[in-house]
Amino acid sequence: MLHLALALLAFLFGGCAPAAGSTTGWVLKDTPTRQALAMMRVLRNADEFGLRTVDYQGAWSSSAVTLPGGDPEPEVVAQFDESLSTSVAHFLHDVHFGRVDPRAAGFNLASTRAPLNIALLLAQLQATGDPDRVIASVEPQFLHYQLLKQALARYRLLAAGAAAPTAAEMHSAPFARRVRQIELTLERWRWIPAFDTPPIIVNIPQFRLFAFRSTQDRKSQILQMDVIVGRTFLRTQTPVFVADMRDVVFRPYWDVPYSITQREMLPAIRANPAYLVHEHLELVSGPGDSAPVVPPSPDALAALAAGKLRLRQRPGPDNALGLIKFMLPNPYNVYLHSTPARQLFSRSRRAFSHGCIRVSDPVALATLVLRNAPGQWTPESIESAMTGTDDVRVRLEKPIRVLILYGTALATEDGPVLFFDDLYGHDRKLAKLLGLAPLPPR
Repeated sequence: MLHLALALLAFLFGGCAPAAGSTTGWVLKDTPTRQALAMMRVLRNADEFGLRTVDYQGAWSSSAVTLPGGDPEPEVVAQFDESLSTSVAHFLHDVHFGRVDPRAAGFNLASTRAPLNIALLLAQLQATGDPDRVIASVEPQFLHYQLLKQALARYRLLAAGAAAPTAAEMHSAPFARRVRQIELTLERWRWIPAFDTPPIIVNIPQFRLFAFRSTQDRKSQILQMDVIVGRTFLRTQTPVFVADMRDVVFRPYWDVPYSITQREMLPAIRANPAYLVHEHLELVSGPGDSAPVVPPSPDALAALAAGKLRLRQRPGPDNALGLIKFMLPNPYNVYLHSTPARQLFSRSRRAFSHGCIRVSDPVALATLVLRNAPGQWTPESIESAMTGTDDVRVRLEKPIRVLILYGTALATEDGPVLFFDDLYGHDRKLAKLLGLAPLPPR
């Protein structure tokens, strides 16, 4: 937040201290301006944004310096003005960027949100009696962010017992926990940059993929499908990150990660010499699909254990990746792919993979992804490529941004708010980073 501090210094100390009876940004003739009063109301209701009101209190909120009238000392006016500007700047920063660096929460989402001109925003707020428009301009510009913020007000009433729940909402209790899930999800949505191109989003705890046809997050513009994500063990959890999809591979090899080779494959191979043949596995030397195959032997297995050879599964209907793979280079070696284990999509809790994401409708996803790729890619030609005999790689002319995210609350355009289990415990971690009090047991 160094840039915020520097911007504030420039704004606050660009001129001399005010004399009694003069005008400052938030004070007119020793009285808070109507703009100041409007922003004070916003700060006192910061919880409406999923924030904590206490974080934006300061000397301006003390009755001793709210300038009730008369002839206050210049120092009191300056203190009020500086305090309110500091609180407003802090609030604007948090509404725009969020309060926590996503990397501190274990998310590889280096912030690419547009920078804020704090001095300009403060000047705009000091000139308008309607701060909502200015504040809305720095909030995430997503429909589902706004829907979730609106839902927060409703669930606060439910949690306080000030509103009667509908039949659907009764299934969402306890409401205090639902309020917390909404607050944490709003925080995470503030980490996401605006969409310059139609993205693909996977929401891990929802076990759901959203492929956008435009940059608008509206149901009519989004292809949705179920997915399978990583198991809950720490080493198999699907990471949260952003990457660009660049290739689609039909009939892919499965290059078995070294960790899986060590933990699972080598013990099985040593216990059953026929395991390699039965599972269509082969040992290869060197990178790439054209790497030479090495016949199995005790020396070859020793080289495999030492990482000098690698293990891969040949293309085919039994391949762990299914018949199509969507490549998005990233440090986790995680990608999207089909699967021969179709029966797992009938489960409501679909955390079964080693970290990669299995998609339930690969043909529909490929049709959308390849709509601008060279060639005529129809559902029929895609299925033909998947069931053919050749492995085919299609390079996308324009990479597609893929966001693997984690939100345990989703407000829908149809009205209901959906809540999901904290699959990997990320809600608990974020609540701790934000200094939020633990919720009572269920």
